[in-house]
Amino acid sequence: MPYPKLKSDDILGSREISFTNRKDSIHPQLMRLCMDFDLVVLQVQRRAFSHISKRFLTTTNAFIITNHDYRTTGQIFSPWCDTMLDLEIFAKKSHVDILHDHLFGDINQSDLR
Repeated sequence: MPYPKLKSDDILGSREISFTNRKDSIHPQLMRLCMDFDLVVLQVQRRAFSHISKRFLTTTNAFIITNHDYRTTGQIFSPWCDTMLDLEIFAKKSHVDILHDHLFGDINQSDLR
């Protein structure tokens, strides 16, 4: 599942969503990915170009699944979802693909000779 890598501008103003309690999580799939497999749910701010001010402005929030080294690697394991519920549904459907990419990397980008 190749997704575009994070840029430094995408990380600006973002925050990590933490899961601390296994019993009371309303997003069990995301909680399991984060607590058991060391992944991160990142809330990022989308930006749109304003032709009036001639610069990029913050529009809405989005949620993505990434690894702990997202600042250096920029790897993303999910599309940009509008809500945590959308991300939970994606994680439930694509659990195996997310873990495969996280543990073994994207097979299409590896240097097999």
